[in-house]
Amino acid sequence: MRKSTFAAFLLSTTTGVALVAAPAMAQDADANASANASTEATAEAVAPVQLTAEQVDAQNKAIADFGEAQTLQAAGDHATALAKLKGALPTIREIAARDETNAQNAGFLASALTMAASSVGALGQTDQIAVYYAEAIPQWRKVYQSDTSQNGVRDTLISLMINLGNYNLINENKVEAKSLFDETLATVKAGLQADPASPVLANAHFSALIGLNQSTGDQSYIDMAKPVGEELRAKGIVNAMNEPSVNAILGAA
Repeated sequence: MRKSTFAAFLLSTTTGVALVAAPAMAQDADANASANASTEATAEAVAPVQLTAEQVDAQNKAIADFGEAQTLQAAGDHATALAKLKGALPTIREIAARDETNAQNAGFLASALTMAASSVGALGQTDQIAVYYAEAIPQWRKVYQSDTSQNGVRDTLISLMINLGNYNLINENKVEAKSLFDETLATVKAGLQADPASPVLANAHFSALIGLNQSTGDQSYIDMAKPVGEELRAKGIVNAMNEPSVNAILGAA
């Protein structure tokens, strides 16, 4: 896949990703303490993080900027959206780091990073897409592992891994590409057990096998990809990224 084609595909995929809602606005420190006192009997098992007034202000601003960035992106103003996201990301990273087991906060960070990737792509800063994807993938993985019934999160994770794998292939980083395609293939196979009719998973299955062939040179992955490609073609669900490879392997339709 040529770099220009890769960049265009990356940009197109970010428009359909799952986004996780931002946390609720925080109260100031005194209000938090008051609320904790009134609910102490029912909140012993889950003690909230006590925030300073400065942390509360920073968190609320990051949440507001995230929401504004969504609105700006929808209106096509990617430059201002990206500025909002860049300003919010340090705080969002700090929120996610407070509790490594909190899937909602991981999803907040993953969503902000994926939105930033969309905006840099729209602005022509295509190399930066991969930077944001590389940081977002572990966060999406955490969200998906917290509840594997979230098909939208699964599809987003798979899409980002395939795209970053392709980016690594273009840049001759075959070891990292193989790792991403291996994880994609495992995630796809697990997903197909519960969602066998998913066209997203079917296409991802084919993409992962082609990626593994390109990152290893192992012909057996092409052999495995052929029946997958035949099924995609028979069902009429070959996606734009896979169509050239399907035609190359199976011949023109």
